[in-house]
Amino acid sequence: MNDATFHAEIDKIVAEHRLNQHPYVKLVNEGRASREQLKGYPIQHYEMTVRDSAPLSATAYLKMYDIDQKVAHGSAKGFAEEALGLYSHSAGHTELLFELWEGGLGLSRQQLVNAIGSDDARAFNASLYRIIHLKPQFVGAIGLCEEIEVEAYKMLQEGLERHYGLKPEHTRFLSVHYEADKEHGEGGHRMIDRFVTGTGREEEFLAEARTLARFFWKGFDSMM
Repeated sequence: MNDATFHAEIDKIVAEHRLNQHPYVKLVNEGRASREQLKGYPIQHYEMTVRDSAPLSATAYLKMYDIDQKVAHGSAKGFAEEALGLYSHSAGHTELLFELWEGGLGLSRQQLVNAIGSDDARAFNASLYRIIHLKPQFVGAIGLCEEIEVEAYKMLQEGLERHYGLKPEHTRFLSVHYEADKEHGEGGHRMIDRFVTGTGREEEFLAEARTLARFFWKGFDSMM
């Protein structure tokens, strides 16, 4: 596969799965989501990424350290942000989601911790672990998912504040990720160019990226 075709296929995956196009995101943005549907976002996102965000990013650092120490440094920064909110000067991203759940929706933290995500949300989480542990050179696929979601963060924040009365201090999970994931998406493309383009593994990478993007989209389906 030549480079132009490969990058066109990457762009196609992103375009087909951009979450600002998802019915759930539009429902919240337009103020048409029920309270049960509002609970769907933190429940499913907690299962997909947030519960394991710190160990996932720490593992990515350790895996990348054996491959490219310079690239691993970026993974270390990702861990510092996920675990502590060090670069956004906010809080660990798990705590940010708890702000939305507790402060915004008025629910107990234990309810979210004990919630069981959908099969698709768990499959997305498992796909993250699979890539990081077995194919760390494909970690750029995770950056594509951050690119896929970035505009959805803004739409969700606008909808929650405009129609449901949530305050900015309760939607920091969304505002912090909106800013951070712009950079992470770009970083994903750099990782793809560094570790996949021209290696002969392009088709293999695309299969993994499509699977990850598909489960991410279906995880949002389960929020409905």
